[in-house]
Amino acid sequence: MAKTVDIEALLLTERLVLEPVRERHARELFASLQDARIFTYMPEDPPGTPEALAVRYQLWERRVSPDGNERWLNWVVRLAATGEPIGLLQATVPAQAPAIVAYLFFPTHWGRGYAREGLTRVLSLLFEEYGVACAAALVDTRNARSIALLRGLGFRVTKTIRQADFYKGRVRDEHRLQLERASWLRR
Repeated sequence: MAKTVDIEALLLTERLVLEPVRERHARELFASLQDARIFTYMPEDPPGTPEALAVRYQLWERRVSPDGNERWLNWVVRLAATGEPIGLLQATVPAQAPAIVAYLFFPTHWGRGYAREGLTRVLSLLFEEYGVACAAALVDTRNARSIALLRGLGFRVTKTIRQADFYKGRVRDEHRLQLERASWLRR
């Protein structure tokens, strides 16, 4: 596993503060997570209750999987100027495989570059502080905006998984995109 990193530290960018997710965030984020547009390309639905969301966040607050083989890094993304929560960023860092990144932003903040800015900070953490060799993301092949975001950061499609999932009445294909540490550091 990586060198010692303060997993409770805030991550800062020019416009954002990434705050480690805690159980108490469930009530604050619940209403924003009810927008079904967020889940168009995800095999889940909006959380059913603030209490159910709190249970998920309580698990995430451990920052490590039950078997100890993965670091679970999850952040609430806030606007630095106002403190308003605008989304979530995630990184799962296994002991022996590529780190998996994921992100979810509230629709009122789409198209402003926040996902790129926040994900850039997370990738810097993974490659420069955790020393991961590779980061990957799994994206529904129909999610053009997300694919463009990842490609803009240097990710490339390494595999397309046909019929990866069935949800919301449709079969879903999925791209696996990857970014190597060496490519990131050459940027």
